[in-house]
Amino acid sequence: MPFSPSVFRANDIRGLLEEITPELARQAGKALVVKTGAKTVIVGRDMRSTSPELLVAAIDGITSMGANVVNIGMCTTSMYNFAVASRDDIDAGLMVTASHNPPEYNGIKMAMGNGYPLSGVDMRDLICGPEIVPPAQVPPPDRQEGTGVVVEQRVAPGTVTDFDLLPSYLDKCLAGIVPIAFAGMKIVVDYGNGMGALSVRPLLERLGAAFSELYAEPDARFPNHEANPAKDETLDDLKAAVLRENADLGIALDGDADRVAFVDNEGKTVRGDQTLALLAREMLATGPGASVVVAPNMGWATTDMITESGGTCVEDKVGRTLVIKAMHASHAVLGGEVSSHFFFEETDNLEAVDYAIVRVLSLLKSTGGSFADLVRPLRRYVNSGEVNREVHDKTATMAAIEAKYEPIATKTNKLDGIRCDFDRDWWFIVRPSNGEPLLRLIVEAKTEALMQEKRDEIVALMTQTV
Repeated sequence: MPFSPSVFRANDIRGLLEEITPELARQAGKALVVKTGAKTVIVGRDMRSTSPELLVAAIDGITSMGANVVNIGMCTTSMYNFAVASRDDIDAGLMVTASHNPPEYNGIKMAMGNGYPLSGVDMRDLICGPEIVPPAQVPPPDRQEGTGVVVEQRVAPGTVTDFDLLPSYLDKCLAGIVPIAFAGMKIVVDYGNGMGALSVRPLLERLGAAFSELYAEPDARFPNHEANPAKDETLDDLKAAVLRENADLGIALDGDADRVAFVDNEGKTVRGDQTLALLAREMLATGPGASVVVAPNMGWATTDMITESGGTCVEDKVGRTLVIKAMHASHAVLGGEVSSHFFFEETDNLEAVDYAIVRVLSLLKSTGGSFADLVRPLRRYVNSGEVNREVHDKTATMAAIEAKYEPIATKTNKLDGIRCDFDRDWWFIVRPSNGEPLLRLIVEAKTEALMQEKRDEIVALMTQTV
């Protein structure tokens, strides 16, 4: 099949609109049934311009193979995760979405029946191989034509059933929560014109919290800002609204609502690894000794809080699929990323932004203080955030950085790129992008001046080797 090789990525299938075609979606649906042996498949989609036709094509591919479809329609990825993993009768899942990518992109996520993701790389050979045809079935003897002749027939197409998932999903996220406890809390939510309002609005209504909204209408053009809360500039409107409205906190969602970022009552960003530390503190209070999946690009304060709360840090590479695999392998109660993906044992080791919101609000309410006071201990080091630089030769640049810093580092970690720690003065990590000619740098230090000095020093070295 003539599909662009670049769309088959480590976490999903994703590319430009002209690359993610109905024929690709149809083949993906067929391949999913072949890969998993599925009898019933959950499907859903986001609000992008081509998503409706891609979902129709994927359903056609699935049903042509004799598998049945449960269609949850427009949904968030967090809802889709729950739909796949929570029902015993579901064997696989497929969602049409390009997450936070700009309007000119679309994509497809696929999973096994327990929610375990199937990457684009996993599915590439099946999708790009010979045409997948429906399996044959042999009719009973009284329907065979001619003596001794078996006539094969293609399986009958599967059925399609619509399913309203939202009530059971919210019940799951709110299990054990007393809604009245959140009365008086004031929240601002920025949906970024993505899918988040579909679940977060009724969630907050059920909690009884007062809230205002920014950019709630799903709009695949993303007219106000990129729906990517990992980029601090996308939080500017939310920060201003939190300060203007004297809110307790702000919440930002990405396009498909599988990531959630927070802003404190002083209008400051709470990084994803800082949120992970708070979640770990809250969850380990009732289950000390449990494992938490972390990544080597996380700050000292995060891993300190996890261990001080009685948890064990299980380190793995950055990447959604890798975190989920590590959650399963280590039986962790929690995992997360700096990009604000959060994974919970209670939600089948998958993302559930609504559950993350409930846990953060519960922690904040239980302390009785402000969100800024809660986060302040996690800000004792100065972090650069992720600095991306385009380089001509990623391998040569990484080698130059390693040659300069590894001999003088107190500690070196090469699990994902290279991280060098220098006592408790400063550390850096440089990781190559999987699909782009980029290196990603984070520097953290005990002072602002030291962080800026070392950040600029490493950026200069990256620039020299372009």
